[in-house]
Amino acid sequence: MEAPKVVVREVAQIPKKKSNYFYLILGGVVFLIILGIAITFYLGILPLPHKPQFILDEATIGGLKFSDPNLLTCNMRVTLSAKNPNINYGIFIEKLEARAFYQNQQITVADELTTNYVSPKTVNVWTPFLYGNDVLIPPHEAANLIVDLNAGNLPLDIKVDGSLKWKVSSFTFGKYRLMVNCLADIPLGSNGTNFESGVKYVLDQPCRLRFES
Repeated sequence: MEAPKVVVREVAQIPKKKSNYFYLILGGVVFLIILGIAITFYLGILPLPHKPQFILDEATIGGLKFSDPNLLTCNMRVTLSAKNPNINYGIFIEKLEARAFYQNQQITVADELTTNYVSPKTVNVWTPFLYGNDVLIPPHEAANLIVDLNAGNLPLDIKVDGSLKWKVSSFTFGKYRLMVNCLADIPLGSNGTNFESGVKYVLDQPCRLRFES
């Protein structure tokens, strides 16, 4: 009598590597969800950040001359400060460029300013040098410029473009284009038509700000 045959069946097993990958991905997704909720809650209990406060502190005219045919030379150094009024938010101010304008006519080349982090309740200062040699002024603006210089007054517009990001704790968020507009009404006096020597003018002029996302 023959002995009964023993049938051995192979049991399929799930590869452990695939299982481990699944749990790693699932854990990562759960962590990101929890992190997102924590950041949202953290930012939600803080007040919204206030814009920085820019001030055109002073301007030093190094050279100013207007000659035919409607050519303007203007060399100046300005002092521009930015105050962070926030208690909890720091501000990254990057890619700044400053230019001087007369009646929407650019009269100096751009000067690139250093990138700075402005801590809460602190002030940062820049001193760009703005110069333009023999810049051609259109006839209409040239006529107005002659009137202003004869009156001993030089109304300029110092414009600064750059970008801004907020920082709270270790998180950085937002990125906006920053446009700063500072009006500088410089009282030149009787030397306005041919002013060569350096004179410092204290302006203490608040600037207008505009953001674009």
